[in-house]
Amino acid sequence: MELVLKQIPYFMIVFIRLGAFVGMVPFFKNKSYSMVFKTSFALMVSFLIFPALNFQNWVIPESMFGFAVLIAGEILVGVLMGLVILILIFALELVGHMVGFQMAFSMARAVDSTTETQTNVIGVILIMTGTMLMLALGGDHYLLYSIKESFALIAPGHIVVTRDLINELSKMTVNSFVLGFKMASPAIVVLLSIDITLGIIGKTASKMQIFFVGLPLKISLGLFIVTIILGFLKVMWGVNIEVLPETFNNLFRLMRI
Repeated sequence: MELVLKQIPYFMIVFIRLGAFVGMVPFFKNKSYSMVFKTSFALMVSFLIFPALNFQNWVIPESMFGFAVLIAGEILVGVLMGLVILILIFALELVGHMVGFQMAFSMARAVDSTTETQTNVIGVILIMTGTMLMLALGGDHYLLYSIKESFALIAPGHIVVTRDLINELSKMTVNSFVLGFKMASPAIVVLLSIDITLGIIGKTASKMQIFFVGLPLKISLGLFIVTIILGFLKVMWGVNIEVLPETFNNLFRLMRI
């Protein structure tokens, strides 16, 4: 019994880091997941990985202020891990916004479960497909492995926010934006060419109803290109899922003292 009581502070540290990650990661931002479910899930995963952790070298502060600082550091680690997943999802949302705007779908809105806000329908389709692709590629296993490794690479109380860490997060955001632009560029080029062509036809044949001809054409071609984008989603976006452990390890090395 005494041994169990001594391990409670260590377990709390694991649970708090996991709880911050679960609260930040986009998959659990849907309002249909209650706080009880999120807490229970974080608690269950904590029980699973706690026996595999080597916490003998962890130093638990005896003062209340020191323990509060340690808890704040654990929350920061969990939030940053969730932020990495949000940056990946951002690329798909950007594609949906850019393609949907060119398809005249800017007013076609749907609720995005990752942000709990109304967003473009195409973006919601891409995000849902990306989430299923992440599970199919073993992204959930990569996340569990990275969470376990985070305790080996960043011991509690040895966390620091450096300039290199901020630069790395900025670089990931820029790369996500570039990836989203590359994925959306074929649709933008094709649909913009259609707009230019219809504009020329409208000037030469003023009696032609350009709106009734152009809108169905843009929607049809746009949906066709979105289908092609979905086919290349694994090649262009899925590679980021396969290197998640390396991505997290690089961040962990930049965060430790």
